[in-house]
Amino acid sequence: MSSNVLSPDVRSQVYRLKGRIPEGFRPREWVVRTPVGMYPVPPAVQALLAMEWPSRQRQRLIFDDESGREVHLGAYCEVENGLVEEETPRAWYAIGYDQGQCYLVVDLADMDGDFRVYQVDHEGGEEAGEGLHLSTLLSELRSASDHFDFPAGTDRRPGAARSAIDAHTFVHARPDELLPLLDHVTSVEDRLASHVYRTSVDRHRDSDPVTRRQVLAMDAVRWRADELACAITAVPVDGAPAEAWAVEWATGSQLDPRVRGRYRVGSIQVTAVAQGRPVLVAVGTSALHVIDLATGATVVEARLESPQKFRALAVTEAGGRWIAVTGAACVGRCDDGGCGGGCGGRIERWSLTDGTPAGAPITGHLGSVRAVAVASVAGKQVIISGGGDRVLRMWDLETGAPLNAPSAEVPDLDETGAIAAIAVGEEGGRTIAVTGAEDGTGLVWDLESGGTLGRSLTSDDPDRVDAWISHASIARFDGRPTVVTSGDDKLRLWDPQTGKQLGDALGEGCVRSAVAEIDGQSVVVTASYRGVVKVWDLRDRRVVRGPVSVLSSSGGYVDALSTAFVNGRLVVLVSKHGHTVVVDLEAAPVPGEGPRRGHADEIIAVAVGGSDSGAHLVTGSRADAARVWNVGDGTELHELCTVRSAGIKAVAATRLGDRPAVVTAESGKLRVWDPSTGELTRTIGVGGRDGHQVLGMSVLDHSHRTVAFTAGYDGRVLGWDLAEGGPAGLPSLTGHAQYIKAALPMTVGDQPVVAVTDLDTVRIWDPASGETTRTLRHERNVECMTVLDSAARQLLITACHDTLHIWDPATAERLGSIHTGDTVRALSAAEIDGQSLVAVGGYRRTVRLWDAATCQQVGSTLTLPDDVGALALAPGGRLAVAFGPDIALLSWRDCPRRGLTESA
Repeated sequence: MSSNVLSPDVRSQVYRLKGRIPEGFRPREWVVRTPVGMYPVPPAVQALLAMEWPSRQRQRLIFDDESGREVHLGAYCEVENGLVEEETPRAWYAIGYDQGQCYLVVDLADMDGDFRVYQVDHEGGEEAGEGLHLSTLLSELRSASDHFDFPAGTDRRPGAARSAIDAHTFVHARPDELLPLLDHVTSVEDRLASHVYRTSVDRHRDSDPVTRRQVLAMDAVRWRADELACAITAVPVDGAPAEAWAVEWATGSQLDPRVRGRYRVGSIQVTAVAQGRPVLVAVGTSALHVIDLATGATVVEARLESPQKFRALAVTEAGGRWIAVTGAACVGRCDDGGCGGGCGGRIERWSLTDGTPAGAPITGHLGSVRAVAVASVAGKQVIISGGGDRVLRMWDLETGAPLNAPSAEVPDLDETGAIAAIAVGEEGGRTIAVTGAEDGTGLVWDLESGGTLGRSLTSDDPDRVDAWISHASIARFDGRPTVVTSGDDKLRLWDPQTGKQLGDALGEGCVRSAVAEIDGQSVVVTASYRGVVKVWDLRDRRVVRGPVSVLSSSGGYVDALSTAFVNGRLVVLVSKHGHTVVVDLEAAPVPGEGPRRGHADEIIAVAVGGSDSGAHLVTGSRADAARVWNVGDGTELHELCTVRSAGIKAVAATRLGDRPAVVTAESGKLRVWDPSTGELTRTIGVGGRDGHQVLGMSVLDHSHRTVAFTAGYDGRVLGWDLAEGGPAGLPSLTGHAQYIKAALPMTVGDQPVVAVTDLDTVRIWDPASGETTRTLRHERNVECMTVLDSAARQLLITACHDTLHIWDPATAERLGSIHTGDTVRALSAAEIDGQSLVAVGGYRRTVRLWDAATCQQVGSTLTLPDDVGALALAPGGRLAVAFGPDIALLSWRDCPRRGLTESA
């Protein structure tokens, strides 16, 4: 008996709060006194009372609201008569209390896995009210600690690391205990297993064992560690059925042995060494995270109440307290190009251990605060700040009082010359600061004399005309301080004493840099716009490690770059849009075939086709090519097109005459391909008809012709003859409110129709006449839809948020609805072995199967390592699922290739 006595929703919240039921927990015969007499304590309540929370003396559960009241669970006691105002007494029993002097009580006679919890005043005499489900109560709590609560040390005895590499430990061990051991494995097999475990550790860290088992099995197949995948899938989980899903093959397009882990935290971040442990500190819109880089555990997760957007961060220890210093901009004003003097950014100080304010906000800057640093100046801890007003200011860290009176007030606040970087160091025994601005200006300041301007960084390089500086550091080379700047596509070195550039600029595409020390020598780590990391030995002015690409090629630039030493190894942290990748450039490559490579960006379309040689999959990526895969073994057969700037909007598998064909849609073109050869057979320009731009595309056999219907941003659906390579001569389907989300061909009786949706309405069109034959109204906007082709008739499945609706398009009758438990992102339906199945991909990385006839879920929920972008039911009862840039083929019945069978 274990956590299965609690509902899945409760277990999910317990894992989030890092609680667990002790190993070997068993419910016992336990009877307690209640207002209605002696009553047994159900197993679910016993499980909650037995729950272990991390470091009970230091870890607290508090309400995640302004009150911040502490909650104590496990403080069970009898409830006296009169505590609850009621006409008919109930079997009340207290399971805890909160700091607001309320008991948390349950009714032992009304129990299930997600039982209700009632808050009643300790003085009694109040009604219990409706109460909250336990999962809801837990969801309103967060963890907080008085100081850093690092995980306990790991076993360093010989063989400890090797004994950790087994499937059972992978599924059941706590990651913060297991991860440090993986740094010490030596054999090829164990290194491969450690890469499997690390690949999605950010996704399975706080999950239950069933979810971790699924994610790890998928990642093992992505690394082609088939035996390990089989062993992981076979690991039993107490109280849960055997795994019903088997992974036949999968790609690992961006897997790299040098990636140690990933985090989803704020993009404003720095590294530090706290209590002897390397940590990552990050702030987002309103949250603070402190992550132990040795174990990957989040040791602090706190909400920051600030009315402004964070733009800068520094961390320091002062007076035995760890303090985070943030710089901010007025949301929607300074951040968008200047506030015109109407508002200014703030500097705020926070307790790094719980996110509470460590002093009043500091104001004085006329524009946004873009850079902050903390230094010791003349024995005093000082904040140095700069931003949109282009003025360097100094403040007392403890009191927030200003320490200098800048004379260079600049009224023009367009922020083109904003101070974007500050570095602090020593020169000649004095504390100096170097600032870098977005207009390329670099200045050296004497902090000992109150931040007076010293020298400018000057260069004879003609490429410096349009330069800008986003990062500055001070390193020591040959015993002398050297300034390192980056941001304008180059890495530059400067002599702070003379302000002159040292040698030629280095690198191409370098926008972020950080200084580290290896074997007593300073090195510089750089990252390009797209996340290509290199390590430079500046004595020889050459790259000594890397390059390695660690972030997706699409969208946005690198926000932050920092370094740390973990178990004696230099790791690099690269952040973009709140996604941080931890890279170990010294990691040894994995021998053998390695992962199957494929798309470089998110897959948004999947189709299944057939040919004389077998079935094939077609995938289309958001900013990449379309590809054809062999369903049987996952071999990539062809890369169909490389128009990466346009991206793929949709793909379809069909037949032209007696031959299979693949159709890909871009914004202004349809392309027809031969999937057996990869040959382009026809291109159809669709963007010239009054600016019709394709958003979606699907194919239908119409009047002995194969017709592609394109849905456009212009609110029209157009038909195209794929054999002739031009318009199909059908009326434009118009009359929708705005752009068309989907146009789906199907058959009603013997007549072809097209289902078209924009917002909350689906119209069934006769493509021959252009007339609407049916209208299907929804309560919410339709996100996606699919056709279920059963033996008797075709049904239309539409998805609105987290609900599926099943329609008969001939009568416009709604036959049933399914609540999926997750917002729907992808759909596919088919009749398999006489069962009408609908596969649903959700935004929470889940895939579920539903029986359209009974509206009941089939088998267990599958959780994937990344967001589901598209899916398709394939021949033989298989399911093709696209997650992130990868595609996998799964089976939920017999899987002879892996020797796995379904039991759920």
